[in-house]
Amino acid sequence: MNERFASDLLFILIVLIVAALLGFIIGYLLRKKKNASFQAMEKEIQSLNAKLAGCMEKIQQPVHLFDAESARKVFGQKIIENDLKIIEGIGVKIEEMLKTRGISTWQKLSVTSADEIRNILLSDGGPSYAMHEPQTWSAQSLMACEGKWKELKEYQDKLKGGRL
Repeated sequence: MNERFASDLLFILIVLIVAALLGFIIGYLLRKKKNASFQAMEKEIQSLNAKLAGCMEKIQQPVHLFDAESARKVFGQKIIENDLKIIEGIGVKIEEMLKTRGISTWQKLSVTSADEIRNILLSDGGPSYAMHEPQTWSAQSLMACEGKWKELKEYQDKLKGGRL
């Protein structure tokens, strides 16, 4: 009975070892296939992110073309495209500070928060620029960006130094 028990035990051990090896091989192959599909998905995600970035860049480009003549008619003077000084409250020094920080177009100014502009003024210009209030600058620049000259002029007529 001991011989039979030993042979049965040996048979069971061999079957378990073979099953473990088969399980390991099957798991390895499945993992390999899964990793390949993950890598393919990651490449697709990178491709889609690149396409999204391109689309976002196109969206942020101004849709309206600059019409200097209609701007001149409303303001009574020559208006240069992306001249930040057209925004009430912005002068030569502030325009230089904004351009130094990469805010060089009406479109970029229109999407910049008043707090961010205020931080630029204080850090680059110092405490003497704390009196400036950029709260209306993004709205003004958006109107300029969209070529809404009449609306911009009417809005600016309500402002005093760029403030409501």
